[in-house]
Amino acid sequence: MYSVMLADDESLERQGWRRIIEKHCSERVRVVAEAKTGREAVEQAKKTKPDIILMDVKMPGINGIRASKLIREFLPTVRIVVISAYDEFSYAQEALKVGAVSYLLKPVQPAEMVDIISKQIEELEKERRQRKEEEALRAMVQKMMPYIKLGFVFEWLAGNMMDATEIRERAKFLGIKQLPQVVMVINIDNFLQYTRGKEEIERQVLKQKVFEKIAAITEEWHQSFCVPLQGDKYGVLVAPRLGEGPDELRKRTARLAEAIRRQIEEDPFIPVTVTIGIGRVYPDVTCLHMSYKEAQRALEHKLFTGGNQVIHIDDVLPFDERIHCYPFALEKELMLNVRIGNVEHARQCLEKLLNELFSRANDHPGVLKTRILELLLVLSRQATESGANPEEVARQSFEYFRELEEGENLNELREWTVAKAEHLIKLVEKARSLRCQDIMKKVLAYIHQNYNRDLSLEEVAGAVYISPCYLSRIFKQTQGVNFIDYLTSVRLENAKHLLRTTSESIAEIAKKVGYRDPKYFSRVFKRYEGCSPGEYRKGNFSTVVGERQ
Repeated sequence: MYSVMLADDESLERQGWRRIIEKHCSERVRVVAEAKTGREAVEQAKKTKPDIILMDVKMPGINGIRASKLIREFLPTVRIVVISAYDEFSYAQEALKVGAVSYLLKPVQPAEMVDIISKQIEELEKERRQRKEEEALRAMVQKMMPYIKLGFVFEWLAGNMMDATEIRERAKFLGIKQLPQVVMVINIDNFLQYTRGKEEIERQVLKQKVFEKIAAITEEWHQSFCVPLQGDKYGVLVAPRLGEGPDELRKRTARLAEAIRRQIEEDPFIPVTVTIGIGRVYPDVTCLHMSYKEAQRALEHKLFTGGNQVIHIDDVLPFDERIHCYPFALEKELMLNVRIGNVEHARQCLEKLLNELFSRANDHPGVLKTRILELLLVLSRQATESGANPEEVARQSFEYFRELEEGENLNELREWTVAKAEHLIKLVEKARSLRCQDIMKKVLAYIHQNYNRDLSLEEVAGAVYISPCYLSRIFKQTQGVNFIDYLTSVRLENAKHLLRTTSESIAEIAKKVGYRDPKYFSRVFKRYEGCSPGEYRKGNFSTVVGERQ
C-alpha cells in the first residue's frame, strides 16, 4: 500500500481527487494527508512522508512549485505530480526543474488521474525492488568484507598492486583509514611437530587461538591489524600515527612484536610460542610488499636463532655470493665413493661437505636448505644409478621438500640431512651387496665349470660383464682369498679326488685339472699340501682300497 497527499487550496478539488482515488485505486493507495496551502503541504509532507503528492500550482503563500522544491529536499524519492489550470510551457518547465514526475491540467479527468497514479505506483514498485536488491547486495558485501579485505591484503603483499591511487581507494572502501608502512610475519614455532598425530579440528582451534590473541593485541595498539597467512603464519600490518616518522614507527613495531611474543608465551591456554620477522618501513604504499618479503626473510633466520624470538631484517647479515659458493669438489668426491661402494670414505666426504655448507650459509637459511635439497637429489640420482631400488629412492625424495620446510632448528636440520644421506648410502650398500652376491655366484660357477683349462681373471670378468679390477676387489672381499689362490684350491681339490679314486697317472691328472706341465703341478701341489702328488696317493691308497673292499 502506497500513501498519497493532496495539496490544493480548493476543498472541492481535493474532495474530487480523493473520490477518484478511493473508487479506482483504493487497493493500492490511500490518502494520508491534505493541504490547502503550500506551507501546509510542506509541513504535512514532513509529518506523513507520502510516496505520491498531487500538488496544485496556485496556492496561498508559497506556490506549488516552491513547495515541491522544499519537499524534495527532505523527501528526495517522493513522486510529485503538478496540477494546474494553466496550459503554459513555463509552468511545466518549472515543475520538471523541481523534480516533478508529471504535469496535469485541470479539470483532471478520472481516467487521467488513475493512469498517472498507476504509472507512479509502477515506478515506486520498481524503485522498491531496486532498493531491496541493493540492500541485499550491500548486506552480502558487508558479510564478505573480511574476505574482500583479506584478498586485497594478499594482492598488496604479493606486489600485484602498483597504483597508489587504486590502493588508497580500495583501502578506504574496506575501512582501512591509515595505510600501513611496515609488515611483520608471525610463525607458530614447531607447529607441525606439535600437532602431528592430532585431529584437524585441534590444529585449527590452536591456530584460531593464536590469531585471536594477536588480533586482540594489535587492536590495543591501534593503527595496525592482523591477517591470517598461509599455513601456520600470520601477518600484522602497522601504519604510522599522526606525525610519526619512519624511525619512530620502526621502534613502535618492534615493541608491538615483543608484546605479541611475550603475551603468547605467557598465555596458559596457548601451548606454543611464536617467532616474529619484521621488515623495513616503506612510506611509499606501492612498496609494502618489499617489507613483507623482508619480514619473511628475517623469519627464516630462526633456523639459527631458535624459536620464540623477534628478528628484524636489519639484524640479518646481507647475502654475500662469495660465502655461498658450493663445494662441488667435495660433492664430486662423495659421489665417486658412493658409486664405487667405498662406504667409509663416502661418510667422511659427507661430513666434510656438511661442515662446509653449515659454516658458509649461516646468514641465509634459504640458501642452506636449497643446497641441502640439491645435495640429496644428486645423491638420490647417484644411488639409483648405483643400483638402489628406484621406487624406494623416489618415495623418500618426494618428502625432502616438505620435511626441509618443517626444519626450524640448525642442529636438527643437520641430523636430518645426515640421516637422509646415510639412508641413501645404505640403500647403495645393500644394492651392491646383492649385486656382488649375484656376480660371485656366477663367477664361482664359471670357475668350477672351467678350472680344467687355462683360466684368467680377465676371462672370468668378461664372462660376467665386469672389469677385472672390480672382480679382483670383490673376489677378495667376499671369498677372503684372491682369484689365483681360489682357482688353485679348486684345481687341487679336484686333483686330490682323482688321486684318491683313480689310477690315472699324475701327468693325466695334472692335465685334467688345468696344468699343462706335470712338474709345475707337482711343485704347486707340494707347496699347498705339504707332499708330492705321488706321496699323497700312497698315503691314501690303503684307505681307498679298504673303502672299495
